[in-house]
Order: sequence, then structure tokens, then C-alpha cells
Amino acid sequence: MSAQPPQDPGLFATLYSARALRRFKPDPVPDAVLFQMLDAAVRAPSGQNAQDWRFILVRDPGHKARMQEWAQEPWRRYQGRYGDISALPRSQRLSLRSVEHLVHHLAAAPAIIIVLGLKGRHSTPGGSAFPAVQNLLLAARGLGLSGSIFNLPLGHEAELRELLAIPDNNQIHCCLPIGYPTDKHGPLGRKPVKQVAYDGRFGQTWAFAEQQPDNGWEDEWL
Repeated sequence: MSAQPPQDPGLFATLYSARALRRFKPDPVPDAVLFQMLDAAVRAPSGQNAQDWRFILVRDPGHKARMQEWAQEPWRRYQGRYGDISALPRSQRLSLRSVEHLVHHLAAAPAIIIVLGLKGRHSTPGGSAFPAVQNLLLAARGLGLSGSIFNLPLGHEAELRELLAIPDNNQIHCCLPIGYPTDKHGPLGRKPVKQVAYDGRFGQTWAFAEQQPDNGWEDEWL
């Protein structure tokens, strides 16, 4: 990897192109890059300004291998919901195949970030942690990396707690495999705003949104 950081694509270009890419190059992620992502994460809002989020960087090969092992059984159950993945619509098929790849290659992810928060600190568990997660993932995109929430290893939460010495008063919110993707970021397939946003009451058409293109203002940024 070049010693020079990638050029920041800008906020809206990042928002319109940050895909959940789950196949990673073997390149390690430098400490300075991980620090930048986490320094962006802690800029997120936090209920009562508690800032009780905590992050564990998992880079030990043995620890990653155990987490990969723990992901296998939940994946088999998850996969069973869909039967033959190859028969699914393309978008769904591609997404599941990328998850499947990560299940079997999690140990190869350069880093896995475990996101924690104090139990009982907020009335909505995770309500303060996940804004930080989103900041982290967007920062990863801006730095040329990718990541996604991947919680299949949490089926073995007790073992994970023991492995990483996680205190009982901390809730595990999610796991974030992070690395330089082999696939490319790009336009996202999303439902138009007019299908998901209403004006004044549920189901009430928003006239302005009806007048916008189905891909929104993506063309302004990509």
C-alpha cells in the first residue's frame, strides 16, 4: 500500500458509495489508519454525553480464527432460511455470497473491531453506540477501506467475553471486520425516497420526493 493516504472522496460521495464489502486484501491496516477511524467514531453523539462506548481491536490470528469458527453454526442456520442461494434474485444472492465468504474467511480480515457499551446506561441499548459505528464505517470508506456489521460470532458470547476479557457490565453491540476491499465501492441500489418517506402522516405522499429521480441525487456526487 502507498505511504500516502487515499484522497478523501468527500462526505456526500462517501455516503452515496459506501457499500458493505466483505472480501479483503491481506494488507494490514496501519495503526494510524485504525486510529483515524476510531477518532472519527468518538465524534458521534452520545446520550447524556456518556461516551460509554469502548472498542477492542482484534488482530491476533488465533483470536480471529476462533471467531471464524464460532460463526459457522449460526451461518448454517441463517443459510437454511434461503435454501438454494444460487436460485435467489441477483441482489440478494450477491449479498448472501459475500456474507458466506466472510464466514469462511473471517480470520483473514486484517482487523475486527468489537464495539461495547455499558449495560443499562441508556434507555435504548445501542442508541449511543451505533452512531459511532456509522461514523467509523464512513471513515473507513473515506480512507479506502470497507467494513460491515457481522455478528455471527456473538452466538458464542460467553467464550468471546472470556477470550477478550470483556467485563460483565459491558454489552457487546457488534463486530466490525475491517480491511482493504478486493471489490469496489460504488453506486448503491436503494429504494427511492418517495417510497419510504411520507409527508405529515404515514402513507401520505411527499410531492417533492415524487418529482425526484428514482436514484435520488446520486448523479450529483458520483
